[in-house]
Amino acid sequence: MLKKLVGALDLPREVTMDLPLITVTGSEQVSVENFKGVIEYSEQRVRINTQCGVLKIVGRGLTLKQLTSENILVTGSIMGLEYLM
Repeated sequence: MLKKLVGALDLPREVTMDLPLITVTGSEQVSVENFKGVIEYSEQRVRINTQCGVLKIVGRGLTLKQLTSENILVTGSIMGLEYLM
């Protein structure tokens, strides 16, 4: 029912349904809004808990450039993204 209402009112799904909004900029940065927490952090792997499952970011030289209650910004050489259910 909520999905129908969101669709009918043309509201952003990431806001109304607490879904993550993932923005990838080239192979250098990943921004995640509406995340639940950081599960793992190293220079090769970052795992982020979201409403849809765990987002795994793999690469080299990964750093958490920004971390707030609403947004996380991971920078470095991004080699892959994967959702783990």
